Formats: sequence, C-alpha cells, structure tokens
Amino acid sequence: MGEKFDVVVIGGGPGGTPAAMQLAAQGKRVLLAEASGKLGGACLFVGCIPSKIIKHGADKSSLRKSYGSNSDATLAWREIRAHMEKILGGRSRAALAGVEQAGIRFVPGAARFVSSSEIEINQTRYSFDKAILATGARSFVPPFKGSGTKDVLTSEVLFDLPALPASLLIVGGGPIGVELAQMLTSLNVKCTVVEMMDSLLSGVVEPEFAQIITQEMKDSGIQIFTKSKVEVIDRLGSRFQTQFQDQSGVEHKLESDQVLVVTGKVANVESLNLDAAGIKVERGGIVVNEYLETSLPGVYATGDVIQGGPKFAHVATYESHIAAENIARGNQVQTDFSKNAWVLFSSREIAAAGMTEAQAIKAGFDVATGVYNYKIDATSQINEDPFGFLKYVVDKKTKKILGIHLFLNGAASLSGEASVIVAQQMTLTDVARAIHPHPTLTEAFSMLAFKMLADPALRG
Repeated sequence: MGEKFDVVVIGGGPGGTPAAMQLAAQGKRVLLAEASGKLGGACLFVGCIPSKIIKHGADKSSLRKSYGSNSDATLAWREIRAHMEKILGGRSRAALAGVEQAGIRFVPGAARFVSSSEIEINQTRYSFDKAILATGARSFVPPFKGSGTKDVLTSEVLFDLPALPASLLIVGGGPIGVELAQMLTSLNVKCTVVEMMDSLLSGVVEPEFAQIITQEMKDSGIQIFTKSKVEVIDRLGSRFQTQFQDQSGVEHKLESDQVLVVTGKVANVESLNLDAAGIKVERGGIVVNEYLETSLPGVYATGDVIQGGPKFAHVATYESHIAAENIARGNQVQTDFSKNAWVLFSSREIAAAGMTEAQAIKAGFDVATGVYNYKIDATSQINEDPFGFLKYVVDKKTKKILGIHLFLNGAASLSGEASVIVAQQMTLTDVARAIHPHPTLTEAFSMLAFKMLADPALRG
C-alpha cells in the first residue's frame, strides 16, 4: 500500500485544481496529478485562453496596425504567438505556485488505478480515501477515408503552427469552428466551413442569431456548406483535397493548404485503467450521478471526462467545487445545468444564460419572449455600433426569466448580469426595478423588462 492521502485529484485543469485547493483549505491531505506536468488543462493551453488571444490579435489585425507596424499577417501571427506563450506560461506557473502554497502534493505524470483505493504514477503507488477524476477530453477525428486523415489539424496543434496556412477547410460548424473561421479570416486565411447539420451553430444559439452570423461570415468571404458530410480527405502533395456531398446532392472536391477538424471531443479515459477500480464508462465518458459521484462510491468525476453534460471550462470549475463540497460534507449538493451561462466569441459575440425558447417550450413552460434592439440604444449610437439584440425567454405564469440571449459587441461583458438574473430566478419586475446606469449597454436589461411588463399578454 502506497503513501496515503485523504483525496487524490487526477487532472490539473479547471475540473481538478479548484477542488484540490478547496479541499486543502479545509485541512484535507491532497495529491494532485497531471499527466502533462503543467497546470491549466486544455482550457489554458489548447482551448479558451489561446483562442481568445488569437481573437484579440485578429481584432487588432483587422486594421493591421497593432501586432507589427504593417499589415503583414505573418508578422501578426508571430506576435500573437509570442503574446500567447507569455500568458500561458505565466498563468500555469502561477497556478503551480498556488498549489504548492496550499500544501498540495503535486505529482507530474499520468495516473492509473491499480485497485479501488490505490493509483500509480511513474511506478509509485499512492492510496486514497476519496478521489476526483478530471482528465478532460481531446479532439475527436472521425474515421474519414483518404490519405490525408492522419495529417489533419485539431485545436491541440493549431496554436503551435509556426505560420498560418493561406487556406483552411474547417470540418465542423459548431462554436469552435465558427470562432476560428472568423478569427483566422481576419488574419488573411481563406476559410471554408463544412457542417453536416442544417445550419451553423445548430441547437447552440437561437436560430435567428445563427442566421445572422452565417450571413456575416459569408459576407467576410468565408465559404459555407451545410447539410454536407465529409467523406474523404486526401493528400495532394503538400496540400489537401476534401470530398463531400452538399444538401443538393452535388459532389465537391475542395483543395486547401490545411484541414482543421473540430467535430467534437472524446474523453481522456484510456490511461486511467478504470476497470481496475470498477468505474463505469458509457459512450466514451465516465458515468456520474447528480452528485458527480461515479459508480465507485467516494470517487467523483468533473469536466469533459464525464459522459454527457455541458462541455465548458467554467462548467468544469463549477463541478469541481461541487465535487469538493460533496467529498467534504457527504453528498448534499446536486448539479443544476439549467442556469448555465456561456459565450461564443465570434466576431460579434453571442452570450446566453439559461434556456433557449425551444428548450423552455419543451420543458412545458407557457413561454413569452421579448427582444430589445440595440439600434435604439444610446450607448450603441455613441459607439457607432448600433447592431445588437437582447432576448428574454419568460415563464408567462410567474414572469420568471428562464433564459437570456445576447448578440452584440460586448455580449461577453454583459453575460455576468444575465447569469445572475437566471441563477437567482429573477422576475421581469425584479429586473425592471434594478436601477441601471445610463448610458450603458446594460440598461437594456431593465428596459426590456419594462417593455414586456407593459405587454397585455403578460398582465394579470
């Protein structure tokens, strides 16, 4: 039997490190293992943070003045990467310093179960009372036919490219595909997006928002194919040829310098040797209950390694704290994803909290909706950026706001208020009575509430 710990946390990203810190603060003896040897997880190194650094650089490079003294996109990319390396390294080192200061034993290396109460890292065994599995996920590449499949890019390697390709075909029109297509287009990459669903961002954003962003992408020169399934990816010398059939049945063979596949994620479970602990896996992910506990009592899972559930870094952090709480106090806190908030960092941001209109109707609510158009907004007019929408999804009976959807420059900064409104189950009256400063983009929250309260359909 190896050295004993109260809690072993496997995974040093947003699903693991917050729990380790919380439990250590409560006096638990904690071991934190991370296969990569660096704290931060996919969010820091290949996801949220690097992509937003690219967006920041791409936004500036739209004017071609900031990252470098001229309009050279190659120079811009080098400057962006240098900025990225500085931020990623600094944040990872700060996380490690915090872990060490908290008295947590950090062990770099891949952990695997050898029994239901013992793990092994680098041929050294450690025993535990409780454990949290937070090993995250990696990009899923479908089994395409063709000689080029093994050479496609994923988000794990895209940010390490020394230079950007002149042209890029993106397989997948979900949030990651849309964000990257717009960012890279701003850096002079000719992008094409191929999506198998009926529309981009299908089931992710309100349909009217998806239509607008699709048109904006087309207007910027991005070629878009929906209802199109990629079948073959071949190499043509140093280039790629991607074959797919569009919604009209027309066969396409498009050439590009690179192909990026963003069709989803697969949980990192293979190296954990879960069978040795009797931990159940379904459809590639770890099965948990409403307390985030796995099939092995006392062992919890958080973040993208879980089967199902929303896949966001901030959700992983939320789950991390719940798992820590349930370890410390017994299973008392259940997950509730109905109030989840998120942001799509497209060229014009989309943010949401709570339910979509379709989700609320499906859940059985008698729904009313209202929309505020930012073209009448004072701040939008001052900023010479009058495009934008705020949408409420409201329960007619209680007037509680079930969902909030934003589509405008600055939506990310407004998402915090949206999150609180939905999480606290506030009504239209609650929001209307909150005094918002003028002129600001946030005053739209109260203005839309007043507008909906004046609607005869909601009176009584």
